[in-house]
Amino acid sequence: MTQLPSMQPRDDLVTGNLTPQPSTPNHYIHQAALWGRRLDRVVELIGRATAWLTLLLVLLVAFDVGARYLFHVSWVSEQEFEWHILAIIALIAASYTLQQGEHVRVDIFYQHYSERTKLWLDVVVPALIVIPIGLFIAYMSLHFVEMSYTINEGSPDPGGLPDRWLLKAFVPIGFALVALQGLAMLLQAVVALYDYRKKGEEHGS
Repeated sequence: MTQLPSMQPRDDLVTGNLTPQPSTPNHYIHQAALWGRRLDRVVELIGRATAWLTLLLVLLVAFDVGARYLFHVSWVSEQEFEWHILAIIALIAASYTLQQGEHVRVDIFYQHYSERTKLWLDVVVPALIVIPIGLFIAYMSLHFVEMSYTINEGSPDPGGLPDRWLLKAFVPIGFALVALQGLAMLLQAVVALYDYRKKGEEHGS
């Protein structure tokens, strides 16, 4: 007697889990989109948290100016702390600015390209420029931080802040975040390019 095929319902249809199965293009694209959003979110949260340092910087500068003109007192450590905070804001904000799409662009050419060319540029630029440069500077600056820590570098001015390596540590951290955001951009661009090509194939068929 011929055995009929099993009529048991597929688990993914019963549970509504339509996640693409492993080892398929759709699965890898799904994972790329998922991780792209996750990395993007991480950079955004770090950037938003760092933005509060701007308020702290404003309060410190206002206090410094008030103390100097009203009471004729000033502290070297406070002034150094102000530019330390400014340096941290600039280094961390680079990745957040990139995440928000507010970085400097050369749109004079980009805006005239076709949609397909723009998508390819969105893939190539992070892969060949943003990620490699970010990782390179982050790696090279580690020795910069190590040397500062080894010699116990501090402020050359009397009354200044010690442990300058803590500030210099934000150089590799900042550029590592730029590379991380570049990876998020690359994953999102690959997904967008895949969707574009898939739609082209559907329209052509």
